[in-house]
Amino acid sequence: MTDKHRGSRKGIRPLKFLQSILGAAFDVRVSRPHKEHFNISRMLREDDQHVCEVMDRLSPSVFAGLLTVNGVLTYANKAALDAIGARAEDVLGRPFDATPWWGFSDQGRQRLRDAIRAAGQGHTSRFDVLILDRNGRVRTMDFTLHPVYDDKGNVTYMVPSARDITERRQAERELRLTQFAVDHARGAMFQIDADGRVRYANRAACDMLGYAREDLTGRLLSDIDPTMTEGVWREHLHELKAQGSARLESLARRSDGGLIPIEVTATYIEYEGEPVSFSYVDDLTARRASEERIHYLTRFDGLTRLPNRTALHERLEQAIESAQLSNSPVALLIVGLDRLGLVNDALGHAGGDEVLRAIAERLSACAETPATVARIGGDEFAIMYTTDTQQDLHAEYWTQRILESVSEPLRINDQEICVTCSIGSAAYPFDGADSGELFKNATSALRRAKGRGRNMHLAYVSAADNRDPERLALELALRGALKHGEFSVHYQPRIDVDSGAPVGAEALLRWHHPHMGMISPARFIPVAEETGLIESIGEWVLRAACEQNRLWRESGLMPGRIGVNLSARQFRHADLALRVVQLLKETGLDPQHLELELTESMLMEDVDTAVATMTCLKNYGVSIAVDDFGTGYSGLSYLKRFPIDTLKIDQSFVREITSDPASAAIADAIIAMAQRLNLDVIAEGVETPEQCRLLRESGCRYMQGYLFARPVPTEDLTKLLRVGHVGRHL
Repeated sequence: MTDKHRGSRKGIRPLKFLQSILGAAFDVRVSRPHKEHFNISRMLREDDQHVCEVMDRLSPSVFAGLLTVNGVLTYANKAALDAIGARAEDVLGRPFDATPWWGFSDQGRQRLRDAIRAAGQGHTSRFDVLILDRNGRVRTMDFTLHPVYDDKGNVTYMVPSARDITERRQAERELRLTQFAVDHARGAMFQIDADGRVRYANRAACDMLGYAREDLTGRLLSDIDPTMTEGVWREHLHELKAQGSARLESLARRSDGGLIPIEVTATYIEYEGEPVSFSYVDDLTARRASEERIHYLTRFDGLTRLPNRTALHERLEQAIESAQLSNSPVALLIVGLDRLGLVNDALGHAGGDEVLRAIAERLSACAETPATVARIGGDEFAIMYTTDTQQDLHAEYWTQRILESVSEPLRINDQEICVTCSIGSAAYPFDGADSGELFKNATSALRRAKGRGRNMHLAYVSAADNRDPERLALELALRGALKHGEFSVHYQPRIDVDSGAPVGAEALLRWHHPHMGMISPARFIPVAEETGLIESIGEWVLRAACEQNRLWRESGLMPGRIGVNLSARQFRHADLALRVVQLLKETGLDPQHLELELTESMLMEDVDTAVATMTCLKNYGVSIAVDDFGTGYSGLSYLKRFPIDTLKIDQSFVREITSDPASAAIADAIIAMAQRLNLDVIAEGVETPEQCRLLRESGCRYMQGYLFARPVPTEDLTKLLRVGHVGRHL
């Protein structure tokens, strides 16, 4: 509300009053009659009705009335009555401050009373007041109270008038709110006129550029954006008018002279007939830094700061494109650290990270520009380089340098350790037409190198280039063996030596070729591993063993748990647990009747992943056995981490248990350790009664070997299960 305005002591003359009511403020004009023909003061005294009729003809937005000098309402025009839905007889003759117009606000009522006293003294008052209209809505009124004098200077009337300014006040409020919001917006906003001068800049704009508002306003746009010269600005404004809006990136000069990258979103408007650009400006400094950070994180390894697999693929594709033009071969070496899991267990993951950083530095030192060294996995690195000749691609110079450098002792946390690596290589265009094929074939070569004993380099050799006719023939035959039904499963029973009863069996794969006859697993299993066929073959064995176990049980036989060996390739699959669960559901075998046999070396390749996979299987009810225990990296610390049910003592210890005290001691220790850890223990390769006796005396109850039974076909094990013992009680 506006403060009360004190008018002159003379008050308003009648004609002036009518002009103020009917004049420009209310968009109504009335001409002044000749003085001799129209005396307003006399009319007010003699013909009040005439004045009232004039007030009733006012605009519906103009409220008017008459008050006595005591503040009693004697007249209210139709607009005023309609506003509150009142009849004349309800309000006339009452004190004006007691009428419904003033019932909404005690403050407004008190201001009216003050205004009535002031009018009696010849002063005009004006203020805003809130009323409640006939529809229950709050309206804002611009209220004025005028004193009216007679010819003698005495106040004879008071004339209240009001105008509904609700919409205007709302618009003013919204404008102020908009101005406040714009000025306090986090984004920088500018208003640029047709001459390219800043006419307005909000607080964020001033802060972004380091200017006070008075220093920024009126400045040429070219002072802020060096690229936006007068000619460029006029061209930009012309395009902006045609398109309505535009977005562009540019540079802004701060008050200190520094340049920052910006993104400008400009909108064309016309204000009072003049073209204006209203622009929202975003400081791209943080975004650019974030984009660079994201680009780094998506293409570089955070631990070693080497390019990652994604970046290597990109660079390899670029190198291949260049090689197509220059006819220069491209080589890819994949370097896999041997048994990094052991290092992590010995030093902890922090120590393992130190080892990886040290190896990354050594590989970078071995490589020559413009070779690319990348870390592509947990324990795998890659080196990509271009050479001039095919002969250089697989030169021992490169790989020997790497093997020697990696194997040099490292000192981590005051401990000296040695790490070795295996290397697989492939070359474009000889071993692959694109980066994906090169990766695949180099990885295949790396696996062959690890399978042959580690700490060596092997180049990729395709089947077509394989110079071993026997091996090639074996591979070709192996690829059709599964399809042609050449595989079978034999079972070697496990015996409870206290009763002689079979308590389980190990499923063993056999291959009978129609022309080559029985082929030893020692011959075809490495080929299956190398070619990847082991996955499908291994799954077939698992399914066959589960189905046969279910059939035995449905016929009333109790074969115990059937052990199935998993290959390293199978175990490395991320979805191994899901595959096993699905296969058990499909075959209808209870999980407690299945035992998966793993080797120590498989477990130690990636301890964390192995633990996670084994835990999933164990939670589902599948038993886990460690095969050939004692030949690898066995230790109490590992056994505590792995969810194992059974240890199988390797036959190399069993074979020498009667002749070698060390082997006997190792067997004793394994049995004692298993008992302390509440694990089952099975001795493999038992062939003589003396071996059986010594193992039994050490506490080993379960055994398998030729002493009891050789691996036999399904029919023979079925007969043994019906008999219920091996024919002798040991």
